Amino acid sequence: MKFSGSSGIRMVWSEELLKIAYQLGICIGNNFDEVVVASDFRDTSDALLSIVAGGIMSGGADVYYGGNVPTPTLAYGAKNHDLGVMITASHNPPEYNGIKLWNSDGSAFTDMQLSKLQGRKIGAWERVGKWKEENLLNIHREALLKQFKELNLKVVIDCSNGAGSVLTPFVFRELGAEVTTLNCHPSGKFPGHGSEPSEENLEILKRLVLKKRADLGIAHDGDADRFVAITSSGRYLSGDELLAIFVKLLRFKRIVAPVDSSMLLDNFAEVIHCKVGDANVSATMKELGVEFRGENSGTQIFAAWRYTPDAIYSALKFAELAMSVNIDELVDSFPRYYTLRKSIYYEDRESMRRRIERLVENYEVGRVDGYRVSLDDGWFLIRFSGTEPKVRITVEFENKEKAEEILNKIVRELN
Repeated sequence: MKFSGSSGIRMVWSEELLKIAYQLGICIGNNFDEVVVASDFRDTSDALLSIVAGGIMSGGADVYYGGNVPTPTLAYGAKNHDLGVMITASHNPPEYNGIKLWNSDGSAFTDMQLSKLQGRKIGAWERVGKWKEENLLNIHREALLKQFKELNLKVVIDCSNGAGSVLTPFVFRELGAEVTTLNCHPSGKFPGHGSEPSEENLEILKRLVLKKRADLGIAHDGDADRFVAITSSGRYLSGDELLAIFVKLLRFKRIVAPVDSSMLLDNFAEVIHCKVGDANVSATMKELGVEFRGENSGTQIFAAWRYTPDAIYSALKFAELAMSVNIDELVDSFPRYYTLRKSIYYEDRESMRRRIERLVENYEVGRVDGYRVSLDDGWFLIRFSGTEPKVRITVEFENKEKAEEILNKIVRELN
């Protein structure tokens, strides 16, 4: 059985997912000796973890169980083991679940690593792996507390009823921040709002920041690998704006970012484009020795910390910066670009590929991931989704009308 997926394995709860989980577990057990496992708080996570862990132990490896924790907590704990396995579907709806693998340096398994996992051998009864337990939450918490000094600010934290609820508010309070919590009771059904920290999901957070006269609002997704922020004025900061703030204030000279990142970043650093997906970005960082990377989805990686999108670390780092800089004034000084996104579903992939090829045949096209065309005042990108039968279109220009014109033209020609 081959395994693949840009964010590990992720799908709607089903018999197929359970079969994949057990087979993947055996493959892991055949190739590693010590594996740390954990899960988020989805209703199906404990069941899925049990099946994966059973496969791992059947394959001969010892399992260290870390409980229900954020994804970056599991990835941090992987430093003491051969491999980390996280049961999570990140920001997907509650009916989804998935499996993501982490190297001991905190980087996510690449597609190539995942596809190469092989093994079908179940060990003899006396060589079955052992079940052990490990307090991953405390290990991660203590490491974070050592990284930061006192935070003298008021903050509202929205954990989207996800795994960040068991760590982020507590670390902020221990560092001295005055914390108001919102949706910080874990629930696999995400009752407060959808588990993705998009602007439309954070209207209550915006209002609460203003009502509390807070210095900052912080939001995570379901497994706390994403961080987005609300300023004291109630302004939602996009993933690209967050990246630009980090790059400018921390003075990074080179960064790695996916091909769908805003050209706003080009104003502050040399941008090395790579394929979409944190595993791809981390691999490029390590290969080139780059200190910082991020995606417009709200993930950031600081190489000096870990090769993991640790949203708790990022939130703490951002809060540290917000104590000394007026973030609203800083963002107001940034150049303005207009970014539009749209997806088009297709029935036949090859037919869609031919239509895209005709559309871009007269342009110079970047093929790092999909089809990226750079023009004098902007760019557009067309790439196939890795999980659904659709193409994702991103358009960005200095002029809003130009962005709309280009997007509409692409949609007409591809439909």
